[in-house]
Amino acid sequence: MKIAICDDEEIFIDSTCAIVEQWAAKNNISPTLFRFTNGDDLIDAHQKERMDLIILDIIMPLFNGMDAAKELRDKGQMVPIIFLTTSREFAVDSYEVKAFNYLIKPVDARKLSDVLDDFLKTLPLSENTFIARTGDGFLQIMVSDVDYLEAQNKQVLFHMSAGRMIAVHERFSKCAEVFSLENGFFRCHRSYIVNLSCVKQFSKSEITTSHHETIPISRNNYAAFKETYFQHMFQ
Repeated sequence: MKIAICDDEEIFIDSTCAIVEQWAAKNNISPTLFRFTNGDDLIDAHQKERMDLIILDIIMPLFNGMDAAKELRDKGQMVPIIFLTTSREFAVDSYEVKAFNYLIKPVDARKLSDVLDDFLKTLPLSENTFIARTGDGFLQIMVSDVDYLEAQNKQVLFHMSAGRMIAVHERFSKCAEVFSLENGFFRCHRSYIVNLSCVKQFSKSEITTSHHETIPISRNNYAAFKETYFQHMFQ
């Protein structure tokens, strides 16, 4: 799950990130957090990364948060936006850009967590969770948070977008039923399944992910992977 936090004051970015991280840990979610201090950088990054959620301060110098939201909507980007502001004067404007919610700063941790819970309920089935059996018990993993899966001996290594790795005690074939082409994944090798959205570049023999890890492509799967990747990119 990719969450962007945009505020011109670093102290508010830090506090908001802390609340989001606590909420994510409670829900066994591994988000990738993107930090921005201006709307221009946020819009540029969203075009490349396709955020799942944007938490956006309204009152910022020059290009304010409402202007950034309007530009996103003008570009046809309907990513959910949670506005943060010290003033209630933008409440009407927030409805015009179809904001997901509108919170007054300083942000109350419980209120933001409740809004994030509401956001989680809106995710489509393709963003559902996988119940993984680990050495510490069972864990919910967001399908979209997985960069790639690696079969290793009698377990499957889940390489997460947040940079950590989770060892799952499950058959690779069962994982492949969930991490399927319908959910944006491709089995590029008998021991690897990759999230197509995390592919940065590829050759005939290997894929480089957006986190600079390399995984193999089998010779027999290259042509099908290439065709599927470009279909995914331009759909």
